[in-house]
Amino acid sequence: MAIITTDSDGPRDSGLSPTLSDEERMLLAVKDLEASHQSWDAAEVLVHQGLHRDALGRAYFGLFYAVRALLVREGYNVRDPNAVLEVLSLRFAGVGELPPEAPAVLARAQRYRELCDFSVGWVVTPERVLAEIEVYEEHRTGLLSMLAARGVKRPAGGA
Repeated sequence: MAIITTDSDGPRDSGLSPTLSDEERMLLAVKDLEASHQSWDAAEVLVHQGLHRDALGRAYFGLFYAVRALLVREGYNVRDPNAVLEVLSLRFAGVGELPPEAPAVLARAQRYRELCDFSVGWVVTPERVLAEIEVYEEHRTGLLSMLAARGVKRPAGGA
């Protein structure tokens, strides 16, 4: 997870991984980016098949993996969805590198994914799913641009 450092105020959690080299962070970021693309592609297929609940879950992972790719590229070794959300809030949205609503969009996507997977009685309309996916796509596109600016790109031959 994160390392603990000490300053004049006592111990604090830096969130940065001391064990990964820049090359390793890049490799992990590319893997997460590829997972983002695969999840997003699956969401599109599921929408076309009319499987909207499943599409919403896959779209969440398309967004989540893009966020995680950015975090690992920047040296944050976080995997837990809540920790990812916290670092996204503090490190990127909190300082204006991402829109302030980005963490709320990810949190909502996470909640919808849980409802889709675990609440068989939860009803969501196809129109609502498409509207949500459109919002996720807007934020994911911004993340992909940030990743590209940091040298994280989909490997050649990626679908």
